[in-house]
Amino acid sequence: MPKTASPQLNRMGWNKPRLAFDPQAQQALCRGFNKLAAALTVTLGPRGRLVAVSRDNPRRAPELLNDGATIARRFLGLPDRFETMGAFLARHIAWQVEEAVGDGATTAVVIAQAVLNEAMRYVAAGYNPMLLRRSIDRALGAALAALAAQARPVAGTAQLRNLATAITGDGRLGELVEEVFDTVGATGAVQVRTNYGREHAVRYINGTFWNQGWVSSYFTTEGGTAIVKEPYVLLTNRRLDRAEPLAPILEQVQPTGRGLVVIAPEITGDALNVLVTNKMRGVLPTLGVKAPGLGPEKTEILYDLAAMTGGRVFLANHPDRLEDATLADLGEAREVQAIRSGFTLIGGKGRPAAIRQRSAELRARIPDAPYGRERDRLVERAGKLLGGVALLEVGGSTDAEREYLKDRAAEAVEVARLALQDGVVPGGGAAYLACIPALAGFAGGDDAAGAAILAQALAAPMTALVENAGFEASPILARARACSHGCGLDVMRGDFVNLAEAGIVDPVRVLEVALRTGVSGALMALTTEVLVHKPRPNRSKEVDFRP
Repeated sequence: MPKTASPQLNRMGWNKPRLAFDPQAQQALCRGFNKLAAALTVTLGPRGRLVAVSRDNPRRAPELLNDGATIARRFLGLPDRFETMGAFLARHIAWQVEEAVGDGATTAVVIAQAVLNEAMRYVAAGYNPMLLRRSIDRALGAALAALAAQARPVAGTAQLRNLATAITGDGRLGELVEEVFDTVGATGAVQVRTNYGREHAVRYINGTFWNQGWVSSYFTTEGGTAIVKEPYVLLTNRRLDRAEPLAPILEQVQPTGRGLVVIAPEITGDALNVLVTNKMRGVLPTLGVKAPGLGPEKTEILYDLAAMTGGRVFLANHPDRLEDATLADLGEAREVQAIRSGFTLIGGKGRPAAIRQRSAELRARIPDAPYGRERDRLVERAGKLLGGVALLEVGGSTDAEREYLKDRAAEAVEVARLALQDGVVPGGGAAYLACIPALAGFAGGDDAAGAAILAQALAAPMTALVENAGFEASPILARARACSHGCGLDVMRGDFVNLAEAGIVDPVRVLEVALRTGVSGALMALTTEVLVHKPRPNRSKEVDFRP
């Protein structure tokens, strides 16, 4: 039984919600926000430094991280409960951006910190926080429009390679990411895996690979792999547990001398037994595969497979019975291979026009899909329909290095895909700096304060990036403002260059999401005047709840 606070502590109110009111609330919120933001800011840019995070096992060396989203995820709290709330707001901003577009988490927090600190100065001078919030929101619209106007298509392989190299910190991985997209295209299916060696490599699968495998090891034919050549393919979203629905299909397939692959959400009981028995006795090659995907996506993927193989999907809520299926209702493929964790379909015999139509339907849904898993899955499915799968295998000297590079490579793949789909803008913070002139129209009006605050925030990413590289920020920013659009400091070489021509670019979508999310998070903090802390009710009486 967990210990609870003593009656004496209850009477003293130490286990009741604690309140903090303005100005103490906002001061604590800002302190906590700034502390975590400072820990993330040092990692920004290719010259960013590392943050050491201790592990649960004190005997192990600390993690050395330079990814803002991962550092935010490792953060668990500060000694002061109200400062912790501010730090968790910064953590939430970082993870919102990471989940949406896979990059830009640190940039979003840097922008949010700049907006929050500058806005607090205005509030201290007597400005109303709500009016300030509205004026910043209006200025944000102009800045986002100016940012979108700068977008240009990726101008060559060098830009894509430099973008991937900047994210991974590994030149070889940057080259492989560029090679992968040059081969499979912007909507191609790319999977990042661990290579248990020191080298990185790319393999291309002539077919489509899905992350669900055989339902029983009895289906394997060699070395843990089940292979069925020239099979018929039965697709259904019904859960199969009886042999009766499968018996007529097996009787029709057996005289053809070909095999049968059954793809369904669940294959158990007598249904599994009849498939295994036919395979083990040599009556006909069979294979049971669990349908890939989660929830309603399972049925969607079955329709993808139906287009690829030329079959139909038997639905659980449809009057057509599985027992009435004919060979014409089954799909066909040149070969199906399955392991415990996935299966590969090679040479689907669906009509090319039907495959192109299904792929076009999926691609048409991509622009309206929210960034994150749903959009990524649509891109992956559309790519699998049109061609093979690229496997990017990431190696390293140790398990820790392999896992770190694998995460960075997966991020680089997503960011490179966004760059190819939505376009790029000059990197190094120059795109944000070029948005500041768009705020000139707000000068002198009611929104002048909001525009001035946002202008400061738009310069913050370049400032942090330049300072992390060991340079004085003020003269660099002044020179960047004075020169033509897209100029900035190449921090790796220490030269002032045209960033786009030098291949230093960022996906416009990443910068849009980082700017919008960072400003939104800062405005939430700006208009928060009361903090409520609720201690856990099962804490031990030995714990002192006081600040």
